[in-house]
Amino acid sequence: MRRVVTNILRVASAPLGVGIGLWTALLTTGLPCPNHFNGQLSACPESFPVATFAVWQCALFGAGAAVVLALLSLAVARPRSSS
Repeated sequence: MRRVVTNILRVASAPLGVGIGLWTALLTTGLPCPNHFNGQLSACPESFPVATFAVWQCALFGAGAAVVLALLSLAVARPRSSS
């Protein structure tokens, strides 16, 4: 059973890292535009969405999540000491 959990964690580390990186890249901030429904988007240019994190931060978060899962799989795979 330990081997199965180890393999699942190792395989899931890459997709989870990519998913976390993409998720943080999609996070945006912006003010709602009061003229949104009358078709005048140019009336409030400050309301366009702005990325919350830089690209390098998104990559760092994704890599960090992948490393955490990989280290967790190593911790699960190691047998306990006999002492």
